[in-house]
Amino acid sequence: MYSDPEGTFSSLRTAAAPADLAAYRAMPQFSVSLGKLVVMSLCTFGLYDVYWAYKQWDAQRKREQEDISPFWRAVFAPLFGFSLFPRLQRIIVSYGVPATWSGPALATAYFLLQLMWRLPDPYWWLSLLSFVPIVVAQRSINELNQAVAPDAPRNASYSGANVVVIVIGGLFLLLALIGTFLSPEPVGQGQLPVSA
Repeated sequence: MYSDPEGTFSSLRTAAAPADLAAYRAMPQFSVSLGKLVVMSLCTFGLYDVYWAYKQWDAQRKREQEDISPFWRAVFAPLFGFSLFPRLQRIIVSYGVPATWSGPALATAYFLLQLMWRLPDPYWWLSLLSFVPIVVAQRSINELNQAVAPDAPRNASYSGANVVVIVIGGLFLLLALIGTFLSPEPVGQGQLPVSA
C-alpha cells in the first residue's frame, strides 16, 4: 500500500493534473460572496444574473481557450444555463470539491424561474428568485476557489458603483413591492352591480 504522510495525494491534488491546477489558478471561475450575489440580483431585478453568467463563461473561455461568446451566452443565460450549470459541476468535481447538486436540475430551475416574469401580479415576483440556483452553484465555486486558487479575489466588498445600484435598485424594488401589495383597491373593484 502507498502511504500519504504529508497529504500530498489528497483528493484535490489527484483529481486534476498539475497543469490543470496551474491553469485554474491563473484563471479561476468568477467568485462572489453569496450575500453580495443575492443583494445585487434583487436590486438589479435579475440583471446581475446576466453579469454572473458572463463572468463564468468568460473564465472558461480564457482558461480553455474556447471559441465561444460569453456575451451572447450571458444574454441568453436561461437557455445556455443548460450547458453552463453542468459544466460548472464537472469543473468543480474534477478538482475534488464536492458538488452535491445536479447541473441539469439547477439549469431547469433557473430556466423556469426566469419564465415566471410573464405571470400576472403578484406571481411574477417569483422570477426574482432566479438567484437561488446561482447561489447553489456559486457556493461550490467559492469552495473550489478557496481550495485550488486561495489567492484569487473573493469579491465580497461593494464598490461605489455597486452601492449606487443597490440604492437606486433597492428604491425601485421597494416601490414595486408597495405598488403590488399595498396599493389601494381601485374604485368599483369588488362591488356588486346594482340593478335598477
